[in-house]
Amino acid sequence: MGQFVWNPEWDTGFSNLDEQHRRLLVEFNDFLEAVHHDFHRKHITNLLEFLVDFLDAHFEEEEIHMLATHYPRFPEHKAFHDAMRARVQGLMDTSSKDLDAVVAGVVDFVKDWMENHISIEDRLMAKHLIQFSPKGSVPEF
Repeated sequence: MGQFVWNPEWDTGFSNLDEQHRRLLVEFNDFLEAVHHDFHRKHITNLLEFLVDFLDAHFEEEEIHMLATHYPRFPEHKAFHDAMRARVQGLMDTSSKDLDAVVAGVVDFVKDWMENHISIEDRLMAKHLIQFSPKGSVPEF
């Protein structure tokens, strides 16, 4: 599998949020490279641990901003976050049993996140947040 490349259409207008998304992509590409060259359980464990920590911090930050601005799609967006957290936990639970399934699950997870959540949900959220910022500025994320 080839490397994932950042799509400028995924930019939300929030530099910190976009940087977090790019970091996810870098970590994922490093994971793919490691799997391609020397498939070790350590690489899977490291990425899953990164994802758990990343999700907690990243989603919490988004949710704080959505609540503060009374984002009307908050329940749907939060439900997606909760589902993503559960998916990663499921991958963690499976990681000691079926490495091939975990690798496939990680690939599906990141593709879904980048192609669907970021490009659709996060961009909708960003448009809403920009409406609630002082004129001409982007709220700090």
